[in-house]
Amino acid sequence: MEAFVALVLIAIGIALFIALVKRTKRAAAAPNMQAKPWEGPKPTLLDRTQRTRLGLEPAKSQPPAEPARRTADNTSAPSRAMRNGWSLGTVSFTYEDSSGDVTCRTVTIHSVTATHLKGECHDRQAERTFRVDRIIGDVVDLESGEIVRPRSLARHFA
Repeated sequence: MEAFVALVLIAIGIALFIALVKRTKRAAAAPNMQAKPWEGPKPTLLDRTQRTRLGLEPAKSQPPAEPARRTADNTSAPSRAMRNGWSLGTVSFTYEDSSGDVTCRTVTIHSVTATHLKGECHDRQAERTFRVDRIIGDVVDLESGEIVRPRSLARHFA
């Protein structure tokens, strides 16, 4: 009798397992079920009439496709690092300043800490200090072609 009860319990367990497997396969095969949310349809933006009907402010203009280049700043005197030619390397990166302007920067590095990168900005032709947390994307070492994450700049140029 005990063997029969054990056999029935095992059969019930197997039946439940098979039912769960079938349900999982059915859910994965459903066309409206997306495995990766980022591969799904993109949300549509509201047009001007929809925004005004909902009481929202007008849509902001799209950012430029390519970050802007800045003009040279010839007002500051060259620093000692610039005069003596101190250089740890030359890098290029995309940077967002405190006012939200996004620019491409090419910099000859004079010093790097965990939070700041200091060097001669080729675009502004002056020494600048950049916050590492405002660097967008990766940093390209122009001398070696190596791609470096902003957080590991201090180790890379140590």
